[in-house]
Amino acid sequence: MFRRALRRLRDAYYRSGYHASYPFKQTFEARLRSWESADGRGDVPKDRDSWDEQYASGGWSFLEGIGELSHYSVIVGYATHLKPDASVIDVGCGHGVLHDRWARVGYRRYVGVDISEVAVNHLRAQDLPGALFVAANAEEYTPDDRFDVVVFNESITYFAHPAAGFARYVDALEPGGIVIVSCHQQSARARAILRDLEQAWPVLDHTEIRQGTNSWRCVVFEPAR
Repeated sequence: MFRRALRRLRDAYYRSGYHASYPFKQTFEARLRSWESADGRGDVPKDRDSWDEQYASGGWSFLEGIGELSHYSVIVGYATHLKPDASVIDVGCGHGVLHDRWARVGYRRYVGVDISEVAVNHLRAQDLPGALFVAANAEEYTPDDRFDVVVFNESITYFAHPAAGFARYVDALEPGGIVIVSCHQQSARARAILRDLEQAWPVLDHTEIRQGTNSWRCVVFEPAR
């Protein structure tokens, strides 16, 4: 009962309080993030051990199914139309579901970053041409090169500070580069984070995607515009 009440309070905060200014907001948000991490449900920051356990147990294998196909197709479609033969950084690449689809149409260079050693080791073992995979906390990782395309595929919602993380990866863009963010719309947190980004950065295009009972919003940002 208590946890359910807290989840309702959290959802109400993301619907109306996330963008508001009020006294002690930073203190409240710090406590909320602490509770979210302890609760461990949904798209909230998690530690490396939790991610490794989930990947080792096959907890994310459902992402490979047809039920997730549509939003991957939109991401790759946008990127390959706007930036063909691109250098790409996939922030929060997981075990490579997006890469598998991208490889079918080609890229010049692909870097995937993920906090899970289990997921990254799985990708490294495949020795994929033109691709490099880095085991690191994506929110803290600083790219040492520039990219035509930065992708957050269902990943930026796991950042404790999404706006700051987004801005840091913008700094890694080539001139004229784009950032693609896909967020599922079943989460009040995801909707609030994406709405915040859309208000702060120039949007080139966006698409609403529905497949079965799931829906996503995919937004293409052109920060230099």
